[in-house]
Amino acid sequence: MIIEKDFLAKIFEGDKLFVFSEENTSVEYKDSTENDSILNEVAEKREVVESSIPQSKKVEKEVLILLPNQVEEAEKETLHKLLKAIGIEKNQYEVINDHPDSLKSIQHLKLFLSFHNQYLQSEEYSILKINKGNAIYAHSLSDLNTDQNKKLMLWNLLKKIV
Repeated sequence: MIIEKDFLAKIFEGDKLFVFSEENTSVEYKDSTENDSILNEVAEKREVVESSIPQSKKVEKEVLILLPNQVEEAEKETLHKLLKAIGIEKNQYEVINDHPDSLKSIQHLKLFLSFHNQYLQSEEYSILKINKGNAIYAHSLSDLNTDQNKKLMLWNLLKKIV
């Protein structure tokens, strides 16, 4: 079995490493200081990349609502009526415009409502269980305003949750 010299140097970092070649009987010494400088350079670049990635905003409310960036007044009114009908007041929910990386990481989440067509998973809405909470992916609020069947389907699911 042939193992690359560079790979061995990384395994035995800091130790003197003698590699015997099958064709040649001479001894070769690989100094790990060259690898250390490369590893430090890679670590520095990783820190720069990680710090440039925007961190998700911490969610504090138990109800999270995903909306597109542009929401008309009629759509806001529809949302307000839906939430009021299930007993959720304005101070109990938080509106976001980007889908969280992981809903499971939000431990206190009780309800996640998505009114963003980009994340719609099916034409038939369903309640998804996430930790101790529920999630519903629905059409955009403008679609709900124009299609009473979609609005009724969402309303029936919301009644089950409450």
